[in-house]
Amino acid sequence: MSEAEAVQFIEARITRPANPQNEVEVAVAKAYHQTTTFSNAPRQYPSAPRRAVPLSEVKFDEAKLRAVASKIKTPASWRHWLWERSPMRPETQNSISFLARLYRPGEMVHAFDKMDGIEGKHPRWSFTINNPMDCRVPVEMREGGRFQSGVWFLCNPVDGQWHPNPRQNDEPSCRSEESLTAFRYVVWESDVAPADLWLAFVVQVPARVAAIYTSGSRSIHTLIQIDAKSKAEWDAVAGQWKRPLKVLGGDAGCLSAVRLSRLPGCARPEKNGFQRLLYLAPNPPFARLIDLPCVRTRVEMLQRWRELCPRWNPDMEGEQ
Repeated sequence: MSEAEAVQFIEARITRPANPQNEVEVAVAKAYHQTTTFSNAPRQYPSAPRRAVPLSEVKFDEAKLRAVASKIKTPASWRHWLWERSPMRPETQNSISFLARLYRPGEMVHAFDKMDGIEGKHPRWSFTINNPMDCRVPVEMREGGRFQSGVWFLCNPVDGQWHPNPRQNDEPSCRSEESLTAFRYVVWESDVAPADLWLAFVVQVPARVAAIYTSGSRSIHTLIQIDAKSKAEWDAVAGQWKRPLKVLGGDAGCLSAVRLSRLPGCARPEKNGFQRLLYLAPNPPFARLIDLPCVRTRVEMLQRWRELCPRWNPDMEGEQ
């Protein structure tokens, strides 16, 4: 509405006398970013705000990502840097222990060896988290599944039931939001950003980073814990990340409560790769990873291995 209409709108609804008499007009004038005038001169209104670019048109800007990454000193090896700060040693975990650390007793997690098609609608494996010590991994899962394309898991726990999906003509689904029992995690990933720059950005974001792992190819997945109480709250939290993530190379399509993410500890034969766990924090603090202290160093671990194995071969120390 115009300024005059705004004054009339407020004066018709104010529940007390204006004090001073021109109080409403002065307040509205300030809100419209102009000085008060009682002359007959025409008022000058500010130009309309620039229309936001639709999310579909937002493009990856590598220069901006490099500018963010340059704010910290890049380590010689991100794998070693994350290993030193990981609350749990990544090499001690397999696919099932990974899930057991992140989900609660009684919760169910679906895993798939195909992301779409008929096979992608039916989970290949469903795990109920009961005994964290029972971490036996099916051989087929470890080797990459039936289709040799790797293994995915649904990032949020489910009830194991099939529900009509109103977004797909009520087609029954066991991996739609109606199946979810918690809105705990969100997945970040990038298929276009260089891995070292992407990690340099991720470690500077204040968030509850629960896990970081590779896809068995070029991308790196980050599992962030948000513990939303509802789908609406999850959407509100994830929605504020879509635009900045896309500018920095993130996949805005990944910001879905029913997102499938690569399951660490499984091969991806089609890419001759392995979905490798880099960082695991079952109860992550809200902090920037760059600010967290080292939990262990590689030098300390080498010294410990020397003590455990007196016949340690010093020539092996330089191997990665």
